Amino acid sequence: MPTDANRRDAAAPRTQAERRATSEARLLDAAFQIVAEHGVRSVTTAAVGERAGYSRGIVNHHFGSRDRLMARLAAAAQGRFTPDASGRTGRERVLRTVEQYLTGMADDPGSMRVFLRLWTASVGDEEPSLGAAFADRDASFRAYFIEALTDGHADGSIAPHVDPEGTAVALVGLVRGIAMQCQVDPELAADGRVRSAALALIDGGTSASPRDHSATR
Repeated sequence: MPTDANRRDAAAPRTQAERRATSEARLLDAAFQIVAEHGVRSVTTAAVGERAGYSRGIVNHHFGSRDRLMARLAAAAQGRFTPDASGRTGRERVLRTVEQYLTGMADDPGSMRVFLRLWTASVGDEEPSLGAAFADRDASFRAYFIEALTDGHADGSIAPHVDPEGTAVALVGLVRGIAMQCQVDPELAADGRVRSAALALIDGGTSASPRDHSATR
């Protein structure tokens, strides 16, 4: 017996743009799964097409080339994390963003694995075409921290001696370095002591006032 959903589908057939968007989403998801399970080198246009349930040549039809597929995949992986800008002070924004990043490793390890595999491939000889995209992403992440730290100077939550530019590089290195260690030892991602230690380290090195751990809980 036809369902209401089937009746709606029959009454309102999808447009060509909708069908194309669905196909591209399935292809990106297939590429995501391949990277997560087997690594970046295993992503071929044929493997992605077959994994998505399509013909071997559909990737080129939709994306034009493997490089363009990988660029879209990198953008999708990068877009799965958005810094938490809800803090009242610059210090709170820094701490909440770091906590959010480290918590995400445990909540969604597959997304973090794909992001890091693409990121590391972009600086080696595996995926040099992704280098500019990840350089821009890292620069944007640093810029976010620079703005939060600068705002912290203005609102009094960040100590005057803290250099925003240098500290931003250290913060990105801290969270990415922890994330890489968690790929080698996945149990670390769920270890709350790692997150607590990282937040305490940042708080102790940047805070302009006695520690208020409410932002790290």
